[in-house]
Amino acid sequence: MHTLAKRLHTITPQDVTVTLAGGERLRLGMRSAEFFQEAFQAEAVGSSGATHRIVNDGETAPLVIGRRVDDGEWETLGEIVEVDRD
Repeated sequence: MHTLAKRLHTITPQDVTVTLAGGERLRLGMRSAEFFQEAFQAEAVGSSGATHRIVNDGETAPLVIGRRVDDGEWETLGEIVEVDRD
């Protein structure tokens, strides 16, 4: 299991701050987090009220976050490299 995904799972439902590979930091209100064998999926709400989805396909795959945009589509924001409890 991916180390950062395990950390997110442990912290949920408390708020977290994630750092993306590009240095951007996002504060998220965690709604759910669950594993499906090695795969991981979580949902959260950002400070703007937008829904975010965090996914991972296993220990060696990156932990990726996306944001739901106004037209209902998903925008990939990047790879999560750090997870901090708020």
